[in-house]
Amino acid sequence: MNYFTEAPREFARKVVRQWSRFCTGRLERRLVEAETQLGLLGWQQADYDQDTQRQVQEIYNVERQQSELTNEAAALGLEMRRLEEVRAAAFKQFEEERKRLDAEMRKLNEPLEAMEKQLAEKRGNEPNFVRGIPELDRELREVQKAYSELLPKSPQTPAMREALVHMRERIVAIPNEKTDLRTQHLRTVSDIKNLEEAIERHTPGVLSLKEQLQALDSDWKRKERDVIEQIRRLTAARQEAESRGDSLEGAKSNPYQRIGQVLANSGIGPLNQPQALETVKQLRFQISEQQQIVLESERDTAAEDAGALRMSTRLWAGVCAALILFAALVLHAR
Repeated sequence: MNYFTEAPREFARKVVRQWSRFCTGRLERRLVEAETQLGLLGWQQADYDQDTQRQVQEIYNVERQQSELTNEAAALGLEMRRLEEVRAAAFKQFEEERKRLDAEMRKLNEPLEAMEKQLAEKRGNEPNFVRGIPELDRELREVQKAYSELLPKSPQTPAMREALVHMRERIVAIPNEKTDLRTQHLRTVSDIKNLEEAIERHTPGVLSLKEQLQALDSDWKRKERDVIEQIRRLTAARQEAESRGDSLEGAKSNPYQRIGQVLANSGIGPLNQPQALETVKQLRFQISEQQQIVLESERDTAAEDAGALRMSTRLWAGVCAALILFAALVLHAR
């Protein structure tokens, strides 16, 4: 007995069996798809037994539920579009009202800002008038004192006479300047009062417009928030309906496969695509071939001498170990 051939032959059988099982798994997956496709194409073209009829009724029920969910999703989509239109119309109305109020606000603000600017200028100049009177009084006293001191002196030089003339002119002019200052001061006070009254008349209108603008903005934000929340809820409901419809599509695959199996067993194919039946038959035949290969390989293994197979396996294990050791020594020597 040749112990060198037993182990490789058995190893080759195992490789063939593993490959056949792998091919069988792939073919079985393709068979499920082919049977499902056959049931999908031919489920309305044949008579069935009672068990298969239940599968057909289950498909009817699933498709009815899918139709209801599709209609529900479509209705939700229409409602979402309606809300978007309502939102767009409300926003357009909000913008138009906002522009109108902004125009009124600008119309009121322009004169108000001008009056406030004038008022600030008037108030800024008013202290000059208030300080000017005491300064003129002080100057008048000083000039009168200097004039009274210089007047009795004798002899008077031309310069002294010129100074006395200048002092007399200032003594006469200062009361007039005071009068002018008082007049200007009274006019300024009157202008300030008029400006304050005008500003006071304008202020309520401006405040009212500001309140209207704030109320308009607040109302729009509330409306927009409500519409967005409604759209969000409708979107979630629509996605749920579509998801449920998609999940029901998967629930139909098993009944379709069962119907496809019955059609294949009965040799009935769809009228418009008869090749679907041939595909199922061909896959079934291929699976049977692979299974037969595995059965024959297992039968050959069972027929082998177990003791001889063990000896051959041990012999090859020793040979492999020696080769590995030799390769390791060669690499180490390098």
